[in-house]
Amino acid sequence: YLVHDFYRRFITRDADERHYVRAGRIATVGLFVCAAAAVYLLDTAKDIFDVILQVGAGTGLLYLVRWFWWRVTAWCEIVAMASSFVVSLTLLVLKAQGFVYSTHVALLSTVAITTACWVLTAYIGPQTDRAVLIEFYRKIRPAGPGWEPIRALAGPQAEGEGENMPLALVGWVAGCTAIWSALFAEGNYLYGRMPQALLLTGVFIVSSLVLVQVMRRTHAK
Repeated sequence: YLVHDFYRRFITRDADERHYVRAGRIATVGLFVCAAAAVYLLDTAKDIFDVILQVGAGTGLLYLVRWFWWRVTAWCEIVAMASSFVVSLTLLVLKAQGFVYSTHVALLSTVAITTACWVLTAYIGPQTDRAVLIEFYRKIRPAGPGWEPIRALAGPQAEGEGENMPLALVGWVAGCTAIWSALFAEGNYLYGRMPQALLLTGVFIVSSLVLVQVMRRTHAK
């Protein structure tokens, strides 16, 4: 990601493949050094899990909103990932210095700061070329008011029935429920908690069936 999606796209675009292979090796070594340095801030395996959880929580809203708002760009994603990582690492350093905070406070703080950073970037950062946005809209037909300016520029030929938003939200909830219930069901099976495991298995089956029906109705259009 660092080399192909960031370095090659935004910094050095016209180098040969050997240059990018070398850049990838340097990036790998850099990541290894950073990871080795971060180990000294960790007391337990839960600490690194909390960092991963915070980074994911900080960028999660962006990955959802980018399908519903034309202003979200690649720079928004870069800023979101960088800011969520910096905030998570800062909280880890503060914890190592004796500051006490709960996990939910850390998650909410990371989400709030990261969201503020990428939303600000969406307004003041580089914008995606309008021709690219119009072409994307004509192919994908994203729904919602967030694409209204591009929808107007795309012209009458781009108008038509778009995504069914309520149905899409049902599919999203069903998909998330299926994934998480499957994960927790597996854990409960491993720990021998059969009632909880069976209940979660039932939730997984129901949510999966709902998701399949949503996908069938979506593709039937």
